[in-house]
Amino acid sequence: MTLYCVVSAGGSPGVTATALGLAVTWPTKVLLAECDPMGRGVVPGFMADRLSDSAGPGLLGLAMAAETGTRVGLPLDDYVIPVPGEGTVELLHGVRDPRHGVRLGTLWGRLAEALASREGDVVADLGRIGGRDTPIDLLGAAETVVMVLKPTLRQVDAARPRIDALKDLRGGRGTIRLCLISDGPHRAAEVERVLGTPILAELPYSPDDASVFSDGASPRRTFKTSLLLRSLRCMGRRLRATVPTASEVGGDADGAVLSGAGAVVGGKR
Repeated sequence: MTLYCVVSAGGSPGVTATALGLAVTWPTKVLLAECDPMGRGVVPGFMADRLSDSAGPGLLGLAMAAETGTRVGLPLDDYVIPVPGEGTVELLHGVRDPRHGVRLGTLWGRLAEALASREGDVVADLGRIGGRDTPIDLLGAAETVVMVLKPTLRQVDAARPRIDALKDLRGGRGTIRLCLISDGPHRAAEVERVLGTPILAELPYSPDDASVFSDGASPRRTFKTSLLLRSLRCMGRRLRATVPTASEVGGDADGAVLSGAGAVVGGKR
């Protein structure tokens, strides 16, 4: 298993749609894990008209099983469901009520261990990071962390301290990359320079196509060949190439990010 975490610094840049888009264009078996303590998005959005049966308890059920079970093994597969129509894509859907996020704190470490022993890759949507409920254990275990943002002054300003804290947390292990949603006044080179972090991909700002992932909207006839889908496939190849064992021909496996120090991730310095 290789764990990739997709995060944001806030401001609704489209992190869930990006994580889901990566999963459905992934070339091999993949699990999409919704690990945002603030709530889920895939079941009431993309999968709203695809499910014929109950989605089950998902992440909250797994957390409850972890509370009542033994320390030997986490029954992850009991709470994973297939994504209808998407081949080898599976889903561990997140909590519905943000108030349940407080029950997840003790789960993250065990979940990281369970994911490490599972076949296939994992794309985990962690949502906005920086609060005390941030899944620190997953960030530490990920081979690559991708921060999604728009090239606006507000989002770049919010991203900077969080990226600095991520670098401190990870201590040089793995990689950190940026994914820009092309809806802002600043150029990619400017964002990369200010944040001291390489850009993995630039995704087009395409609300109609993105709404298929975020809200379960009906896709246009050209959806599967759209620039957004083609960009996501390319992003997935580059993302897998950041891990030496998952490198593909033509991938982007360039070097490490700059070191830094700064603000808080998960309430810790």
